[in-house]
Amino acid sequence: MNKRYTIKDIAELSGFSFKTVSRVINNEPNVNPRTKEKILKVIEETNFKPNLFAKNLHSKTVKTILISLRKIHGQNTTQWFDVLMSHMFQDAGSRDYTIIQEVIYDDNDLENSIMAQSSGFIDVVVLFYLQENDKRIEVAQRNHIPYIAFEKKKQVSVSISNNNRQGILQAAEFLFERKLTRICFLLGAEIEVNFEREGAMKEAYARHQIPQDHLETVFHMNNLEKIRNFVSARIAENRLPHVFFVSGDEKAIAIYNAVYSHGLSIPQDVSVFGFDNIPISQYYSPPLTTMGQDFERLSKELYGIIDKILTNDPNVASIQVEPRLIVRESVRALSD
Repeated sequence: MNKRYTIKDIAELSGFSFKTVSRVINNEPNVNPRTKEKILKVIEETNFKPNLFAKNLHSKTVKTILISLRKIHGQNTTQWFDVLMSHMFQDAGSRDYTIIQEVIYDDNDLENSIMAQSSGFIDVVVLFYLQENDKRIEVAQRNHIPYIAFEKKKQVSVSISNNNRQGILQAAEFLFERKLTRICFLLGAEIEVNFEREGAMKEAYARHQIPQDHLETVFHMNNLEKIRNFVSARIAENRLPHVFFVSGDEKAIAIYNAVYSHGLSIPQDVSVFGFDNIPISQYYSPPLTTMGQDFERLSKELYGIIDKILTNDPNVASIQVEPRLIVRESVRALSD
C-alpha cells in the first residue's frame, strides 16, 4: 500500500516549515518562487493530496477547537458529555468558533488523529478523560497546539472542571442527615477525578466521625451489565447498603434494573443517588436524586478560558464550577 503523505511529511522532505508548505498548498502570495517550486516538486513526487477539510478550515476566519475524547472499548456512552457538547455547539456560532470532535481508544489511534494530521489548523484542543502520561499531551506539545483539560489534572496547567470535592461533600451531608451512612460508592476508571470524589467522600465520613468501614468504594463500574451484575450479587448475598451512589446518572438505570428484577423497591429497600443531572434522570421511576452539573456555565467558562489562550492573556487560569443538589424521590430517610 502506498504511503499516505501528510503536510508534515512534505515539510520534512522539502526542508521547509509546516507553515510555508501550508501557504504553498493554499496558493498564498509572498512565497519565494524557488521555494514554491521545490515544494510543488515534492508534492508531485509523493502524489500528495491535500486534506480539503483542513484546507477549508485554514481559509476561514473562525477558530477551530478540537474536542479529544478518550474512551475504552465497551464503555457506555457518557450522556453528560453529550449534554455539555450541546451547550458548546450552541455557544460556538456567536463566538466564531468551529468545533470538531474526535474519539481516541488507544495510543495507536493518535498517528492518524486529527490532532496529529491537521495540527496547523487546530487552534486549541480540549482533552477529556486524561490518563496518566497521556500521549495526547505529547502530540499537542509536539505540534504546538495549546491544550486544556476537562477536570483537574496534575500534568495540565489549565483546566475547567466541576468542584467535585464540594459536590461530594454536599451529597454526603444530604445523605447523612437522613441517617443513610452505609454507602456503596460506584465509580468508573481509576483516574484523577474519581480519586478526588473518593477522597471527598472519605473526608465527609471523617468530619461526621462515621466509621470508614460504612463506606464501600468500587472502581471500574463503567459498564451497565457490570453494574447490574454487581448489584444483583449484593442483593442475593443480602448485603444491601443504605444507598448506591453511582458516578454517572445513566449508570443508575442498571441499579434500578437489578433492584426491580429481584422484586425490591426504590427507595423503600435501597436508595439510589447519581451524579450529573442528565435530562433523562428526572424520568426514571422514581426520579433520580443527583448532584447536577451546571452545563451552561461550564460551556461559557470553557470558552472564556479559550478566549484568553488565543489572545495570549497572561491571566488565564483554571476554573471550577459549583454543582448543585437535585432532590427527587430515589432517596428516603431512615426512621429512628
